[in-house]
Amino acid sequence: MALFRRRPDADLPGLDVGAASRLRGMVEESLSAMGIDARVEGDHAVTSVGDIPLVPMVDELDGHDRRDWQLVVDELVTRMVRSLLDGATRLTDATLAGHVVVRILGDRERAGRSFDYARPLVSTATGSPIPGLVVALAWLNDEVELLNDAALVEIDDLDAAYRRGSERLATVLADGLDVAREGNVVTVKGSSWLVSSWPLVPGLGQPIVDEVGNDVLVGIESPDKVFVSAIGHAHELDCALSPSRVADPFAWRIG
Repeated sequence: MALFRRRPDADLPGLDVGAASRLRGMVEESLSAMGIDARVEGDHAVTSVGDIPLVPMVDELDGHDRRDWQLVVDELVTRMVRSLLDGATRLTDATLAGHVVVRILGDRERAGRSFDYARPLVSTATGSPIPGLVVALAWLNDEVELLNDAALVEIDDLDAAYRRGSERLATVLADGLDVAREGNVVTVKGSSWLVSSWPLVPGLGQPIVDEVGNDVLVGIESPDKVFVSAIGHAHELDCALSPSRVADPFAWRIG
C-alpha cells in the first residue's frame, strides 16, 4: 500500500515524488556519514562497495512516522553496506546462523522500527508476558546490531535462529557478570550491550542469588547495566533507576 495518494514516483511507486526525493536524500546522507561516496538515483544507490536497492526501504518505511524515517534509513543502509562488505546481498538463514544472538528489547529502544516477529519476554516468577519487553534477534560481530522485521524478510526458520541465538548469548556471557552490591540493590554491568539479557541464560544469575536470593525484581537501566533487588525493596530499586531507563522493574525468579 502506498504511503501517499499523490502522484507516484516513476522508480519508487510506493512513494510520491516528494517522498521519494526525500528518501534518496536520506540514503545519500547516511552513506556520506559512513564515508562512502554515492550516486543515488532511480531505485538504487551506486556506491564504491556495490549497489544498494531502495525498494526494500520503501517497504520498511510504510507505516512509520515521517519523523522516524532517518533512523530507519540509517539502520537499513548500515545493514546493506555490511552485507555488501561481507559478500552477501541479503540476510539468509545461512548467513544469520553464524552471527545471531538473542537480546531483550524494550519499547523505548525501538526508535520507530518494527519488531513484529519478536517474542514475548515471559516472567519466570509470574508466568505472564512482561509489558514493554520482548526477546528479539540481533547480529553479533564486533558490535550488537538489532534485527528488525525488514532485516529478517528472507529468514525462513525463526525457531532455529532463536535456538542458535540463545546458545550464542550463553557463550558470550559465559565469563560471568560484573556484580556489585550497595545496600539492598545489586548492580549488574559490563562492556557488552548483551548484559541486560542475562535473565535469558539459565544458571547465569547465581552471583545475584548469593546476594539477594532467587525471587527478585529486575530493572533494566541500559543494555549494559541492570539493577536487581529482592522483592521487598521495590522502592530502593526504583530510586536507583533513572527516568531514561530501558524498562521498569519486573518480577523474575532466578533458577
